[in-house]
Amino acid sequence: MYAPAPGYGAPGYGAPGYGAPPPPAYYPPPQQNTGPTIINLSGNNNSGGSPCRTCGKDTDNLPRKKVGCVAIAWCLCLLFTVGAWGLCLYPLFNDGCKDTELVCIRCQTLKSTIPANCC
Repeated sequence: MYAPAPGYGAPGYGAPGYGAPPPPAYYPPPQQNTGPTIINLSGNNNSGGSPCRTCGKDTDNLPRKKVGCVAIAWCLCLLFTVGAWGLCLYPLFNDGCKDTELVCIRCQTLKSTIPANCC
């Protein structure tokens, strides 16, 4: 009925009487033919953004990190409590202690500022 499985040193699959190897267990999904991605820049009025006061369009925001009052206050606190110059400069390089400015992607003007919350 069935041929016995080949043992060590015996001829493997494809030899006379043993048949073809089993099919693979995973079949990859067929490729979908999608067209190119089209980005429409005319008008630039998407509803996902917030209105800009300068250009008057609803545009997305570009976040930008700036050293603000919170970072400087933490630098002074670390300088007076720890006294180490290297450690007191840490808030100037940590993004969590910096203020976030939201900038219009179209005209690069400042929309709003989010103060840092390091506490």
